[in-house]
Amino acid sequence: MRSNYTHMKNVVGILLFMLVAVTGCKKNWNEHYEEQGSISQLDLLAYLKTQPQYSLFVSKLEEYGIAEELTRDQELTIWAVPNDQMAAFESSTEDKISILKYHINNLKYDSGKLKDGLKLITLNGKYLMVSRKDNQAYVGDAKLIKANQFCKNGVVHEIDLLLKPDVSIYDYLRGLGNDYSIIRDSVLAMNDTIFDLSNSVPIGVDPTGNTLYDSVFTITNPIFEKANIRSEFANVTMFLPTNQVIKNCFDDLQRLYNQFGKKFLREDSLIAYTWIKEAIFYNEIITDYGTKDLTSAFNRLWKPGIQLVDPQYKRMSNGRIFNVTKLKIPNNVHIQMIKQLFHYYEYVPENEKANLFGLANVTAIEPKDRDKVSFPTLGIELTYRTLLIRGDIADNKPASINFTPIMLERKPDGSTGYKVVEVPPGEYNLYMGFLAKNHPFVNIYVDDKLVAKSLNVEPSTPWNYDRATNTVAGTKYNGWGGLVGPVVIEGDKIRSFKIKVEFAGLGKGTVENIEPYHWALIPTVNNY
Repeated sequence: MRSNYTHMKNVVGILLFMLVAVTGCKKNWNEHYEEQGSISQLDLLAYLKTQPQYSLFVSKLEEYGIAEELTRDQELTIWAVPNDQMAAFESSTEDKISILKYHINNLKYDSGKLKDGLKLITLNGKYLMVSRKDNQAYVGDAKLIKANQFCKNGVVHEIDLLLKPDVSIYDYLRGLGNDYSIIRDSVLAMNDTIFDLSNSVPIGVDPTGNTLYDSVFTITNPIFEKANIRSEFANVTMFLPTNQVIKNCFDDLQRLYNQFGKKFLREDSLIAYTWIKEAIFYNEIITDYGTKDLTSAFNRLWKPGIQLVDPQYKRMSNGRIFNVTKLKIPNNVHIQMIKQLFHYYEYVPENEKANLFGLANVTAIEPKDRDKVSFPTLGIELTYRTLLIRGDIADNKPASINFTPIMLERKPDGSTGYKVVEVPPGEYNLYMGFLAKNHPFVNIYVDDKLVAKSLNVEPSTPWNYDRATNTVAGTKYNGWGGLVGPVVIEGDKIRSFKIKVEFAGLGKGTVENIEPYHWALIPTVNNY
């Protein structure tokens, strides 16, 4: 009997505990909402009508046929605009229905769910971005000023201004003015309009038996396949240059090409334009610009320390746009090869040679015509002309030439002159060619730094003239020659440099003759 009584006492105790716990939870739940907002048993529309501060907002929902959405058996989030901010609605030239639907989200989001970076799809099909600053929630540009007004079918949040629907990056680009026509037109020119059979509705048959459709067309563009700047479901970033920024970039290229003796051709401009289009689109929202290098949707490298942008981005419905203030085509994109010949020494006046060419233990120096060759498929005949530098093997002092690279240019009077080659700083691979037969070993320096020691340049492949390595297809014309090694041109602006060739011992030959033909600098992947 005592056992049963004890058992009943325990059961009663447990039930009392549960009743207290449930009552306490209900009290805490109600207190939670009292602290966080208000609760109404009305639907969203009926509730808003009880709040005079939203009367203008509600009247516009009714006027444009949207109010009924707020009475349905569904959960919505409403971003209510107070009366004193509705003047912006009347003055707006944008689609009024689109603006109002931008203030309504499917699903209920109380303030606790409004996390920084959250994107909410609105009834107009555009995304609304949530952000937080100093524990204050924002949607778009608007601040939450009265949150969590809970209703039977959703929640109302009051905001401090009328929301303006963000546009997609594509729509923004399409609407740009002539200051951006280069990038705008080059992107839009890639569009293709395609008949969308699956979404087109048959409406009849023509006299020949062909089906007639209420046709739907879709726009395709190769850029969309990598970074869909048109889709509202994408998260993309674009770096946007003006025409002037692009022009400045091309002017810099032109000056640079002039410095190392290359014409800026149409093919070069196409390479540059292609790089720009492929470097400015990113399949991510870039939030920390300047902290790291970026890789575009087309796998192009973008270095923020070199490519300059305004950090105050424009928010889009599907990402961000940063305005570019300075643009540079990377060296390894537009520079395929910087190359000149050693025999150009002969075009320098005698009284200027000492400033450009340092000779040590040299007994004689002269240009020499060597092998004659023809390239019938190219219609080219030429004679390889080298620079022969003689030393005296008996004196045990290595002959050398410390050569400032130069190139030829046409003078105003029509004669041939020279100018010093200047190149952008960065990492290159140095290639060279010689009259390879019986050539001695050499040491090669760039700006007095050893690049290759006791280099054997006697094998005809790849060292004989420029007849090897990346030659014109199907020929042995205009190649890079043999790889000497990587070099770094130091500095932060284009400048001249020196190549030193030094005798380092006999091979199969018997005389101390150095006979270089050409040099070539090829930018490495690290040369930006």
